[in-house]
Amino acid sequence: MATLTDTFTSTGAKFFAHEEAMRNLRNGKGQPITTHVMLTDVCNHTCAFCSVQKRAGDSLPFDVVQEYLRILLLRGLKSVILSGGGNPILYKDKESGADFNDVVNWIHLTGLEIGVITNGMPLTLHSKMYDGAWRPMDSRYRDANVRKKIGQVPEDYWRESWKSVRPETIDKLTWVRVSMAGLDHKENEVYVPDIDPSKTTLGFSYVAHDIYTEAADPYHGKVSTRADLLSGDKAPERPFETRVDELTDEFTAYCEKYKPRYLRLLPNCLEPQLIGRRCETLQAMADEVNAKINCEVVFVQYKPPSAPKACYLGYIHPVLNCDGYVYPCDSCVLNEAAEHQFANPWRVCRWNEVGELYDRSVRSLIADPAKQCPGCVFPHSNAILGKVVDGTANLTPPSRRPEHANFI
Repeated sequence: MATLTDTFTSTGAKFFAHEEAMRNLRNGKGQPITTHVMLTDVCNHTCAFCSVQKRAGDSLPFDVVQEYLRILLLRGLKSVILSGGGNPILYKDKESGADFNDVVNWIHLTGLEIGVITNGMPLTLHSKMYDGAWRPMDSRYRDANVRKKIGQVPEDYWRESWKSVRPETIDKLTWVRVSMAGLDHKENEVYVPDIDPSKTTLGFSYVAHDIYTEAADPYHGKVSTRADLLSGDKAPERPFETRVDELTDEFTAYCEKYKPRYLRLLPNCLEPQLIGRRCETLQAMADEVNAKINCEVVFVQYKPPSAPKACYLGYIHPVLNCDGYVYPCDSCVLNEAAEHQFANPWRVCRWNEVGELYDRSVRSLIADPAKQCPGCVFPHSNAILGKVVDGTANLTPPSRRPEHANFI
């Protein structure tokens, strides 16, 4: 029986459910199975654990999303994960006016399965973005009664998360993973969509972290480590260990109310020295919640960073960032040299060149992973694919097709 970790996260356990793609990889030809599309880096919060701290307010043009996916569809793509350094639900193409609903509707028409990763939180009322920072909008729009009287607030001023997502859009999603980061912000709430479980799988995720303030980086209001602070000796404002009981109660309440298929708990990858200890605490929390709800729903994911020997994951799971470039995975931002952003050394190609990637023979997408990718959280997946490439892996497909097999 597949574990929750193998079913609902990227561990490599589903690779061999795709016999054609694995045989093509062995023969030196890549084939995409799923792809991340990071629609926008616009977000409503800066979270303590966020690996994408520096945001320029980029969003992918809708026609770029369409053409990129058309290229991959011709090469065997089966699913799309809408995610981002920002909140994908807040996506808006300035040129065409297309929003998240339009993206999902178009992808659904192609027959691709669709997953979404979001914090689900509503965007605070703001004006336009200037120099990478949101500035508070005119205070008259903050009052709901005023908004009702004056009618529709200009799009530049007001956009909300789930309230702007139509019910039929949610029904077209294969699964939704909602970050519980709202518990760490002033909202103290997780915004959960009204999901039909017969159509869409609901999951939660929470990252254990200390919360600091006094950020040195102007792009990031709440940071992860002392190194990110103006004064490096400052203690956390809210240490994780002081919130364990409170968070355990919150996890229990949300699991009882919304009945998700899973709740993933994991430590902050930006604090590798704490991963082992934090995982022990998280496992105790998971055991307590599962006992209270009398169901195995909560699990802990252990993802210590380690450089892979070679990088092949991007052939079957490429990542299109909102800057228009394709990356080998979404963990390249965890490398210290990346400075919390998708950066040039890890770029594979421009979005419109992705077809050429599959026309060339397979090779490591990163020339020197030991040097460039010490923060990688997919070394195990790359090791499996390395054995496929070198001919030592057994390509026999599993006797039973895994759940959500097209999300590898």
